[in-house]
Formats: sequence, C-alpha cells, structure tokens
Amino acid sequence: ALGLTPYDVYKHTGFLKHLMIRTGRNVSTGAPEVMVNFVTSCYKPELLVPLVDRITKISEVVSVVNNVNTSVGNTSVGEQEYTLYGKPTITEMLRGLTFQISANSFFQTNTKQADVLYKLIGDSAGLKGDGSEIVLDLFCGTGTIGLTLARSAKHVYGYEVVPEAIADAQKNAQLNGISNATFVQGDLNKINETFGKEFPKPDIIISDPNRPGMHMKLIKWLLEVKAPRIVYVSCNPATCARDLDYLCHGVEEKGLRGCYELKRVIPVDMFPHTPHIECVCLLELC
Repeated sequence: ALGLTPYDVYKHTGFLKHLMIRTGRNVSTGAPEVMVNFVTSCYKPELLVPLVDRITKISEVVSVVNNVNTSVGNTSVGEQEYTLYGKPTITEMLRGLTFQISANSFFQTNTKQADVLYKLIGDSAGLKGDGSEIVLDLFCGTGTIGLTLARSAKHVYGYEVVPEAIADAQKNAQLNGISNATFVQGDLNKINETFGKEFPKPDIIISDPNRPGMHMKLIKWLLEVKAPRIVYVSCNPATCARDLDYLCHGVEEKGLRGCYELKRVIPVDMFPHTPHIECVCLLELC
C-alpha cells in the first residue's frame, strides 16, 4: 500500500532488504529503549516517512535509522547510515558499565546471559587485579569484554574490523571513565608481520571471533607470541574445536607447532529454545 517493494535477491530489484530491531534500556530510568533499523537498497527516506511516523508513536522507540546497502548481497550492514528519528545509539548496562550501541555494532542479544558469559570470561582470564597485566581483546566489538576487565589490568588493547564498533568502544571507554583501553580498527583476517608491534606482549588474550572462527594468519601469530593464557569465546562449536586443535596440536602442513593446553570448556546457553550455545574455553601455555 505504501509502495515499499521487498528486495529480490535473485533479480536484485526492490527497496526493503532487512528490518532489525535492537533493545536496550535507559540507564537513568531503567525504561526499555528500542532501535528500529531499516536496511534498504538505496537512500529514499521519503518512502519510509509513513512507517517512521507510525513507529515513533510507540514511546519505547528512541531511534530509527536507515542503513543503505547498494550491493547485490544479502548483508544487513549498510555502506551509509542515516538517523531518521531520535538518537543514533541506544544504551545498555552490563557488569556495572554503561554501553552505547549503534546499529552496526555487535552486542550480545541476550543481555542477562551476557552478564553470566562475561563473568565466566573474567574468571577464566584470572587477572591478578594489581594492574600489572596487558590484555589483548581480539574481535572486541563495542569493547564490552575488554572494558569489563580494564579496571583489573594495566592496559587493554582491542581490535575490531567494524569502524562503527570501534567508535562505540572508544565512546564507551570515555562514558565509563576508563583511560587504560585502546581500540584499533583493523581486519584480523588480514594481519601482516607488523601486527603486534604497536603494543606490549599480552599476558592474556581474549578472542571472540564470529562463526567462521580465526584465520590461519592469526593462529600463526598466536602460536608465535605465546601469551600465557588465551580465553577463546565461540558461538560455533565446529570452528571452535578446529581452532583449539590448531593451538594445542599445531598445523603440521603449515609447519606450526602447538603450544597450549586446553584447561576447560564452559558452555553458556545464550540462545534459549535453539540448538546453539556459546563456549568459554581456557587455554594455558604448555
């Protein structure tokens, strides 16, 4: 009725690609905050006006954004982002910290279980708490894991490929008064021999990759740097098992020798009523 055509992935025609809804809460009042993100094939905000007018009558909606993705692929991340209503971020509380979350930044969808998950990560990291240790947070997203560890560490260094997530991580550090955290935008699938030169040798490495797991270049670097402890967080048991095998037993065809021992694996049910689980794995240098 509004002339909004769905995108056809075969014909590459149409306007509406995805609808993403994210929820948070107001840190002052505890009231729900909802972000509505329209992913479209081109930028025609006038077409979305009738929908925006209706949606914003709902008091919990504090942000409506439009991500424009002109590629023929089916991804929900846009090349350009426009705020159509309200603010460009929503907020959430986790482990006593406040986080700002934008449309394209990764943040655990199940916040209550994320609190459980991050406590287990902290326990596995085993920081001394005397501010003497360096933490490297790989695939850091909006900085949630690194920032929850920062107050017990000397310094936290976070790496993430999504620029918006790095911007959020930097804002989140400022928002929580954390000055010993540095966040860098970079693709961990394309590291070269200079990677690791810009920060001290880490005492603890946190790695929380997406479903494909870690690239062989990163596995090789981890086996070379030999941090005393690695906490590997995974949402895909198959690639998790593969990467743990590489770190513990090496990769013979690549001439890489394993140097870690798997101490424990803790499954966390982040996705109720589905077969999916998250795993927290602790590796220690042999």
